[in-house]
Amino acid sequence: MDADLNSRLAAIGFRLAGVAVPRRARAEDIERALLDAAAVARSDGRLLSLLFSWVHVHAERVNVDRLRGLLRAAEGSGDARLVVSALAAYALSRGRHRWKKLISAPAKPTQLSSSAAAPSAVEFKGAEPWLAAHRILTAKGSLRIRPADVLSVEELAKSNRQYRNRLLYGACWRADIVTAIEEGAETAAEIRSRVGCSYEPAHRVRREYLIAVGA
Repeated sequence: MDADLNSRLAAIGFRLAGVAVPRRARAEDIERALLDAAAVARSDGRLLSLLFSWVHVHAERVNVDRLRGLLRAAEGSGDARLVVSALAAYALSRGRHRWKKLISAPAKPTQLSSSAAAPSAVEFKGAEPWLAAHRILTAKGSLRIRPADVLSVEELAKSNRQYRNRLLYGACWRADIVTAIEEGAETAAEIRSRVGCSYEPAHRVRREYLIAVGA
């Protein structure tokens, strides 16, 4: 991983050696960081396991519709699509049913890891059944899913403003619009540009927010 991606992942709660977690709450974009990590994770077993660990703890704070939109818009996103599908299969296996819409099973069985040793590991140990059901293959036990490898909900709420607002409002556009306002966006057009939503909710939520705070 490059230094910029490391910093962005630390800002959404990944514990990475040598990368400090931000002390002041700021709003690193959760979905964009996850998608960029997914695009390179097939060749990085450590990152792959960290992504699953993050989803284990924080799946409920992901705007699934937004992540799906970003994935559709991404160019050359085959690897990212496979990894996101695997993450979604894991979330679904843990009862996070909103993630089901992110599963795009490959046409034929495909190794999750791009390592040359992956097929023999699956043959020797067997495939994880919750992934194999979607034609994605990884050896049983090959993913090191440990909640301790990411920040807790309480810790991340203190360091990431977007995450904190999703605890307050849910994983929805309103949370991200409020975040943009708190970070200095002054007009609905600026909010729309930062968040990626349409103009109507940006204008409406901004108006409601200003009424609520008495501005």
